[in-house]
Amino acid sequence: METNAEETWKKIETSRLALGEYLKNIDPSDWEKQSWCEAWTVKDAAAHLLVIPTIAKGKVFFQFLKSGFKLDKMNDVFVKQISTTLSTDEIAAKTIDFASSQTLPPGLKLNGAFGETVVHSIDVSEGVSKALDLPTNIYVDCLEYYKDLKSVFEVPQRIAGLQLKATDAQWQYGDGQLVEGPAKYLLSAIT
Repeated sequence: METNAEETWKKIETSRLALGEYLKNIDPSDWEKQSWCEAWTVKDAAAHLLVIPTIAKGKVFFQFLKSGFKLDKMNDVFVKQISTTLSTDEIAAKTIDFASSQTLPPGLKLNGAFGETVVHSIDVSEGVSKALDLPTNIYVDCLEYYKDLKSVFEVPQRIAGLQLKATDAQWQYGDGQLVEGPAKYLLSAIT
């Protein structure tokens, strides 16, 4: 996916603002529901999205070292820290307040931050079972990024032999058995 950095940051900001507004309006009981991210509640997934814009690069790098270079272990530390020290109102407010942050932790590229923001926003809203719909082009741009991503997600191996086709956008990829649906759900399925 080739994009202009300024455009990508704008899409991240748009996604964070939408998520922050969404979080402000969910019921208190929704925060404890299971998100679509297997290991996390809605509150945990929302807290995870605050790591990139709010935690200093040095802290992230130090925790990554301390966690034995294991991303899941490092993420668990930060998620627990944020979700236990901030109220749900504070998590929603910080999501909005830091929407325009353009910081990246060591090792994470801009498209990775974009993908994280969009995919975990889906995880949150689907866990709550109340729609949060970002502009379709945001989901399509994430599909373009993830379809070739080999590290961590191994998406090319997962989608080998499938033809993915968005029903709400002019996007398709691959050859083989047809899998079609809204871009948002195709993205969720491949990640």
